[in-house]
Amino acid sequence: MKLSRKLLGTSALVMALSLNACGKQVELKDNSGLKQYTYTNGNQITNIGDPYLFTHDGKYYCTATESGTYYGLYESEDLNSWNRLTNIFYCSGTEGWVRGSLWQPQIVVGNDGKFYLYYCGQNDDKSLRIGVAVSDVLTGPYTDVHGAPLFDLGYANIDPNFYTDDDGRMYLYYSRDCSENVVDGHHVSQIYVVEMADYTHVKEGAEHILCITPQQPWELLNNADYQWNEGPDILKRDGTYYLFYSGGFYGDRSYSMGYATSTSPLGPFTKYEGNPIISSTENASGPGNNSFFYTLDKKELFNAYHTHTVTAMAGGNRKLTIDRCGFREDGTFFMNGPTTTMQPAASGESALTKVEGNFTVTASSTASGTPKAVLDGEFSATASGKEREWCAEDGKKASLTIDFGEEKQIDCLFLYRSYEDAATPKEVKITFSDGSTIDHVEFSDDSAEATILYFDTITTKSVKIEVRDMGNAKRFALAEVGIYQIQ
Repeated sequence: MKLSRKLLGTSALVMALSLNACGKQVELKDNSGLKQYTYTNGNQITNIGDPYLFTHDGKYYCTATESGTYYGLYESEDLNSWNRLTNIFYCSGTEGWVRGSLWQPQIVVGNDGKFYLYYCGQNDDKSLRIGVAVSDVLTGPYTDVHGAPLFDLGYANIDPNFYTDDDGRMYLYYSRDCSENVVDGHHVSQIYVVEMADYTHVKEGAEHILCITPQQPWELLNNADYQWNEGPDILKRDGTYYLFYSGGFYGDRSYSMGYATSTSPLGPFTKYEGNPIISSTENASGPGNNSFFYTLDKKELFNAYHTHTVTAMAGGNRKLTIDRCGFREDGTFFMNGPTTTMQPAASGESALTKVEGNFTVTASSTASGTPKAVLDGEFSATASGKEREWCAEDGKKASLTIDFGEEKQIDCLFLYRSYEDAATPKEVKITFSDGSTIDHVEFSDDSAEATILYFDTITTKSVKIEVRDMGNAKRFALAEVGIYQIQ
């Protein structure tokens, strides 16, 4: 029986009835029943940019660039639906020092129980500076600490990101803005760091140290007059500091994310050769200016960033986008996205639970990657992930089998195809250990969209995926297989 396939929004809806030689069958259910267990980017906060997402007291919170005259605060319990709580900070034409252009805020929960808001805006001279405000409660209002910028070097600075190291020492990363920074005839944004004495004061005598400047081809925009390294965010892992940043122009499809590493929070930093780690796709434009956060149960790392609300228009209208990310065994970093269709909800936020274990993965052959790569949690919507996929060398005879070693109960599969159309067959067949099958399974046209197979609970020791029809493909590659149970 031929598979009937249609779209539910932008997410593939696959309906099928398949029979094997023994007469066993697996009937696929309408994927709309999975909505309660998933999230979809585009259902998040819109008309914002530069999102800073963090957790506090068992909830998720987000603040971001909005109109440029205030910052808002949003709250969520599940990363899917958001409630706008209040405005937490305003600029004024007469009070304080900041007059407009309130961009890229960050809220830090201090170890003293206070909440610190790092922000930037224009002063009376319409030059951008960084400030810090404080509140006794998360929802504010926040009051500027100094009545003046946190520091003033005589030129524009934006995008503050405060970081506390394991040893308690504090640092502020920021961008020297291209509006008042000309390097070799170009307006250039560069990322700096300075050590802090505490949450509200720069350490006396601390040097403002240049961390990174545009130098990779994707950042130089063909030697354009304006070039950007901006929007810093820091992660530390195994003694290595990962400085994430955005390059390209935020208002068009060139905006993308990269990172640089160092063994010291003060550098020197070396840029990753595989940058950018996330960039525009057919269905998502301008991913960048990010903040990292862990799920409430601490089991998954996510990246919050903005993309353009209307892909074809780009510009300043942007929305919150969140996607999974992580570190490979070699220490390099990956991003799963940008996604625009149904993805499994964050860990601990739904009954959809990933089935895991010490599984054995075997394949008919391997031209590149390893069979185990389909369980490493990584897929890619861009070419940066191509080398991390399993790919067979035997084309139409190719197959891959995931052996659980014991019986597992499963309710759905998320299959992520190769980034390459040339490695994506027209149809594959799924076989379970009892001989039951799902036949005529077609992959999505979008490499960031999972082909979702949703069915009544099956008890099986293995899942086999094999080519049924190569179509125009030259080979068969898979990026990721997600195996889930609804508990």
